[in-house]
This record gives sequence, C-alpha cells and structure tokens, in this order.
Amino acid sequence: MITQHVKLSTEAMFQEIGGEGVILDLTSSSYFGLDEVGVRLWQLLQADTNLQVAYDTLLAEYEVEPSQLEQDLEKLIAQLVEAGLAKVEAFTTNPGQ
Repeated sequence: MITQHVKLSTEAMFQEIGGEGVILDLTSSSYFGLDEVGVRLWQLLQADTNLQVAYDTLLAEYEVEPSQLEQDLEKLIAQLVEAGLAKVEAFTTNPGQ
C-alpha cells in the first residue's frame, strides 16, 4: 500500500475545525469527518501524493507502531476512495531511467 500515490478529489473542500477536519464532496454534497491524524494525512497528501512520504512523516510525528500506522492508513484511504474523495494509483517506473 505504501508504494502508491493518493490523489485527492478536486471536487472536495477541506476545512479544519478545532483539530478535526470536515470534507465536503461538492459532487454529492456529502460530508466526511476526519480526526487529528486524518487531518494531518489530508494535509500531507495535499502537498505530495506520495503515500510513502505521508507515512514516513506520520511515523515521525506520532507514537505509533509502523504496522498499526500502515493498517490505519489502509483503512482511511479505502474510506476516502469509497466516498469518492481520493483515487489510488500505483507508482510507475520508467525502465529507461
């Protein structure tokens, strides 16, 4: 899972409120809530779609076992994808480089 890009929907509006986050899907007019770690993940993915970068940053910022963080990220990313708020793409490599 970590070797993927997560592209956030351009049809989503994000707002942080008191350490929690709310995402409004402009397409469906539905809301999605995020806790503190979810907010941080969203912010990291806004800056860089590389999930490995987000994982490494979260691992450094929070006291969490690597396997637990990976499981939590897998679950949250799956929920974002299901809600239409993100798309997951595998890394592509160029064999000529």
